[in-house]
Amino acid sequence: MANSSWSKNSKPRGASALGKDFIPHMKAPRTEFPLFNGKRVTPSLAGLDKLLHYYGVELQPETLKQIWEFHQLLRANNDDQDLTRLNAFETMVERHYADCTLINAYVPKWPARMIDVGSGAGFPGIPLKIVNPSIQLTLCEPRPNRINFLNMVIEKMGLKGIDVFGHKVTSRSMTIPVDGVISRAFELMEKTLPRIANSLKVGGRVYFMKGPAVADELKTFYPEDFGYKFVGKHFYTIPNSTQDRALIILEREE
Repeated sequence: MANSSWSKNSKPRGASALGKDFIPHMKAPRTEFPLFNGKRVTPSLAGLDKLLHYYGVELQPETLKQIWEFHQLLRANNDDQDLTRLNAFETMVERHYADCTLINAYVPKWPARMIDVGSGAGFPGIPLKIVNPSIQLTLCEPRPNRINFLNMVIEKMGLKGIDVFGHKVTSRSMTIPVDGVISRAFELMEKTLPRIANSLKVGGRVYFMKGPAVADELKTFYPEDFGYKFVGKHFYTIPNSTQDRALIILEREE
């Protein structure tokens, strides 16, 4: 059952409804990590659970274990920082795992067949798949080292219904018929939509995970020029964080 691993007790603070303008918080960069009883969290399964709660995410125990397993694989294969430039455990939880799971609060039901464009080290695709195991998902990533990493994660974790498309996504290369597309901080929306022209079905949806810069992007972006319409604009801040986020949802009309 979709979203069965996700607890939706509340949405992140700062969430706004469809059509409202986004005014990013002008806050100084955070210089300290969250402390519990005066101490930083030790990287561990329990520490992951504590930090996810701190950042507004509640997961079922088995789902939490899978996220922890993924984290361990990521750290073990990131010696040269070629997968992610984030190092601190708290920062990785905040900007990778919390960021990629909070979006479930805005999507009651994900499309059955999806692609993740610009998956990189598996974000948001792998956390999305872990939390929503019924999704059939293809991770799209052209860089060889990341292709190898993604395939290794899928094999070692025994994930089913997920594979890797190891090529650049273009209208020629990507012809897999899908109901949904997701992309996190990859490129301008107007550049992604032509890439999926021969893949996303009419009526299918695109989920763009964005940061504060989307405010300027939306000023000159008209989805109708590409045969799409807005069906969701959600703006929020990761709880107990300075990280402003946006989830822009489009639906294909033609």
